[in-house]
Amino acid sequence: MTAQMEAAIQRVYCIGKPEAKKTVLLLSSGSPGVYDAAIAQYKAYMGYAGIEAAGVITANGDENKSEAKMNEIREFAKTL
Repeated sequence: MTAQMEAAIQRVYCIGKPEAKKTVLLLSSGSPGVYDAAIAQYKAYMGYAGIEAAGVITANGDENKSEAKMNEIREFAKTL
């Protein structure tokens, strides 16, 4: 489990089931194809918490600072 995912779970778990209805996971890295474990943990915890996992957006390398990726995120957010 990643430290970031563990921290999020610990902070929410201690106060009981969160009131959120939907979540989206945003992942950023320097390399492509390194997200499988984080995505599996995210989906498993959202299932446990009864929260809809509405999607996953990834960015790697040059995408991390691209306007195109930011536009993709903005457009996705409008659908929530």
